[in-house]
Amino acid sequence: MITVKSIGLGIAAAAIFHGHAAAYCSEPTAPDPPASYSKPTKPTVPYCVNEYDRTHTCDDWEISSYNSDLDQYNSDVDDYIRKLKYYLSEVDSYSNEAVSYAKCEANSL
Repeated sequence: MITVKSIGLGIAAAAIFHGHAAAYCSEPTAPDPPASYSKPTKPTVPYCVNEYDRTHTCDDWEISSYNSDLDQYNSDVDDYIRKLKYYLSEVDSYSNEAVSYAKCEANSL
């Protein structure tokens, strides 16, 4: 004798097995590598600076220009680090998605 309860269990079991058989696993996309990021180049110390003695014979404009170059370099380094940190977070997300994808594929077998 078929009861309403047994029909309900049969429908639930069919839905579960159907869900596994028809599961779609979305393959993650790897982030673009940071090859396009240009690593900042530290400015060259002016010829008039004696780094050993920590003295200089530079004109004010040379020192000012060098300081401006250093400020720009520091800003570029901060930007470069920010981009690398963002890339790391993308790689972390990709890694998590790859694990989920592998589990989904294994469960669909």
